[in-house]
Amino acid sequence: MAAMMAASAVPFFFAYGRDSRRPVATAAVVLIYVAVWALIGFTLDYMMGMMMMPSSLLIAAAAVAMAVVYALTPWGRWARDRCREMAQREPRRPRFRHAVVDGASYTASCIACSAGIMLALAVVGMSNPFVIVAAAAVTLLYKITPWPVPALSRRR
Repeated sequence: MAAMMAASAVPFFFAYGRDSRRPVATAAVVLIYVAVWALIGFTLDYMMGMMMMPSSLLIAAAAVAMAVVYALTPWGRWARDRCREMAQREPRRPRFRHAVVDGASYTASCIACSAGIMLALAVVGMSNPFVIVAAAAVTLLYKITPWPVPALSRRR
């Protein structure tokens, strides 16, 4: 889970490192992000091991549909826009303790942004390498492209 989500955060990590010019602060941001996603991954894996999910194309399709609907909600759009905004702006603070705040803030936005995709991943199958690679690609595309349609994003 951490490796999958780190792929979608690479633009933020590079922008943060470039703009802060502080390797220790950048490392802190990356470590916070990876640690939180590793914890989420272990938790989901444990929870999925405790219950039996029926394998059905209909259930998988419903989970993917819920992920798409979540992406279209105002909360999902806000979180995605926040992730994109943070990857494009300069770090606000030069100190190490502020890097921790920036890392935690970006991670929280990423969790909110990717919640629908994570639900679909948990239902479809976290142990399938193809599904993980596909989810990583979808998450990266979702974060860096102006999807959903920009006209839908402007309506409020």
